[in-house]
Amino acid sequence: MTQVKKSGVPPATTTPALSLAEQAYGLLEEKLVTLDLPPGAQVSEGQLIELIGLGRTPVREAILRLAQQDLLLVLPRKGLVVTPINRGSMLHILEARKPVERVIVYRAALNAKDGQRSEIAAIARKLTISHESFNGFLKLEQALNIILDECAANPYTMAAVSPLRSHCRRFWYYNRHQLQLSDAISAQSKMARLIARRDYVGAQKASDGVIAVMERFVANTGR
Repeated sequence: MTQVKKSGVPPATTTPALSLAEQAYGLLEEKLVTLDLPPGAQVSEGQLIELIGLGRTPVREAILRLAQQDLLLVLPRKGLVVTPINRGSMLHILEARKPVERVIVYRAALNAKDGQRSEIAAIARKLTISHESFNGFLKLEQALNIILDECAANPYTMAAVSPLRSHCRRFWYYNRHQLQLSDAISAQSKMARLIARRDYVGAQKASDGVIAVMERFVANTGR
């Protein structure tokens, strides 16, 4: 069994409005994405309960959800395995993510209120000065995704894209030492600026550009 480090943040600090199952999912998803639970690792339900400090029922619900999203593999009589990272699978993930992100970007550009546009523009500016800071880039990317989902206000696109983004973030972490951030930063910043300007046509094209950067990186990884 893989040794896993217990979370240093007690469950009580998570958002009170979330159910225990949502809390368990969020904590485990973060452990998987950031490689605290590394690809290919074999773990048990008991280890995950100890890791995040929540009860069996919410952890079991989170495990089922993560398995449905292909972040965990449930093996009968063998326990759980963290899904290995595979370039071919990542290209399929990006193929699925591309049209969903186009819908989100389109709706966000049309629906964003003035305050939200200012926030999106601020993220675009911060991206341009984030340089090669991996953690800084990921934080800004996540902040942008959150506000775009809020502006798009479509729970179905949000549900569809969330696990795809998790897989992409996990791939970034896994290959972070090969990642040149300049193209990704430029693409994300351009998309954010166009959304803030209500240019939904340009923003959709820029969204395709964001995915294209990821596709090139995935295709070239390990070569």
